[in-house]
Amino acid sequence: MTSLTSRPAPPPAAAPIDPGERRARTIGQSALGLVGLGGVLLVGRAAGVHAPACPFRSLTGVPCPGCGMTRLADAVVHGRIGEAASADLAGVALLGVLAVVAVTYLVQVVIRKHEPPGWMRSPLLLVGIGVLLAAHWATTILTGTLPSS
Repeated sequence: MTSLTSRPAPPPAAAPIDPGERRARTIGQSALGLVGLGGVLLVGRAAGVHAPACPFRSLTGVPCPGCGMTRLADAVVHGRIGEAASADLAGVALLGVLAVVAVTYLVQVVIRKHEPPGWMRSPLLLVGIGVLLAAHWATTILTGTLPSS
């Protein structure tokens, strides 16, 4: 006699993630990673260790979209905000937005285990970051004026 065994019921399917929440988490994680990387680069600069030259610029002769961000952050951290803003206002604004997004994501999502706030779900945040990045890149290419080390 063969016994019939019943199969266990499959686990309930996870609720689909809202596209706005997915976008907010992606932006938050990216900002957190970029701010962390920037912090490591700033600590390295303070210790006299500099990152290698930008491979994109080395190959093409054109600055990459992120070229100069470490120098801008270094100027801001050392209180030379006016110098940094006069050299590249969009870059300073981009640094500020990324810092706010990263800290908000860290506190709200990582530490408190809440959902990302509504403003992080908006596609306008991604558009704004893109506009600031494009403006920074254009400023870097056209003027080449970045705070000195």
